[in-house]
Amino acid sequence: MNKEINSFVEKNETRSVPAGVTFRLDTLYRTSERGDNWCITWCADDSQIVNMDDGNWLSRQEGGYHNHLYRISGGPENFERHDIPHYPDFTEGVGSWFGYGIVAVDGAIYVATSKTPDPGWSGPFRGVKLLKSTDNGVSWSRVDRSGNERILTVMDEARNEVTPEEMFSLAESGRLHQTQEAYPFSYFDFVQHGRNNASAPDDYLYIYGPEGAHAHQLLLARAKKQDLGKRDAWEYFVRYDDEPIWTRDIDARQPVFEYPQKNANGEYFGWYSWLPSIVWNEGLGLYIMVNGGTYAGHGLTDSDEDYFHKWMHTKTGSLGFWYAENPCGPWHAFFYTDYWTVDDPTNLIYQPKLSPKWISEDGREMVLIWSDAMKNAEGKSHRTNYSWNQMKVTLKMAEETA
Repeated sequence: MNKEINSFVEKNETRSVPAGVTFRLDTLYRTSERGDNWCITWCADDSQIVNMDDGNWLSRQEGGYHNHLYRISGGPENFERHDIPHYPDFTEGVGSWFGYGIVAVDGAIYVATSKTPDPGWSGPFRGVKLLKSTDNGVSWSRVDRSGNERILTVMDEARNEVTPEEMFSLAESGRLHQTQEAYPFSYFDFVQHGRNNASAPDDYLYIYGPEGAHAHQLLLARAKKQDLGKRDAWEYFVRYDDEPIWTRDIDARQPVFEYPQKNANGEYFGWYSWLPSIVWNEGLGLYIMVNGGTYAGHGLTDSDEDYFHKWMHTKTGSLGFWYAENPCGPWHAFFYTDYWTVDDPTNLIYQPKLSPKWISEDGREMVLIWSDAMKNAEGKSHRTNYSWNQMKVTLKMAEETA
């Protein structure tokens, strides 16, 4: 257990808090079609929309999308998958965009898709194209940094344009790792406040992402929901002073939380780490966060070469759970392990997520979703379990472990 982040559960006299996790292996389920990352939101029509990368969730044939959306209807035991056919075409081999942040709010759906520096998978990301639908995914617009919207059809050439006019952010406010620069909020996700954001405590959307040059440092931004598409309206966390202090100067940003930079064996995590999945748990009256680190390149060091290595699945990733009473923390750990596997010691797990909808009424049962780069018998990665992986988890409460 990593002592940096596991001062463990502080006694809370006002409510019951989690103190551990039981992984329900009997509920393990995998789809056969390939894909990864699986950021997810809960829409006004009671469906969930999933942001998938590098695959095709409705076909087992080779080839697919760098980024695509799918709709889920039903519960965790019997859900159905549906295509969202009018989402801009980000086919593999064209463009190289990868989708992460997604949120449904007041009948609109926002998606943040990130641009790689090279034609294929590579990092760190250069910036974000912000997409919006106001008709439940039937049509889409891109939103520029001033909040201007323009319809973006499926094959619109502008979908692959990487210009300041078409991007929401592009190579901005970077910091150095060692000598190589990386950019904040070049990939991020939103705090999920229930169906259509209906459980939000205020008029803000809260946005989390790793600091590009130091991924273990967690950044937090917020924007009024009506101003999400105006980059200059975003506010960035600076520090706590009885309450969070915010600034509109992104260069003044400071981490709201820090994960481990390396594990107990001195092995470092790489840039493609620590993108949190945070959901409001109505039954517990708490925010629950799951996250994990992906280990650095083949040397597992903090060098630029290893930190930014194109291929980082040298070992299975770490996994942790945290809770907070407010969307901006402070965060308290109730589970962490440096290496997490499920049903096979050769699992190569990364990008854990939580469904914002599939939560029991009492909040004790949630559904964990993850990606797996596990190798096949020939030693090729992303060939076994490279798909939607899910399992129910039960949160063990503090009074049960006392």
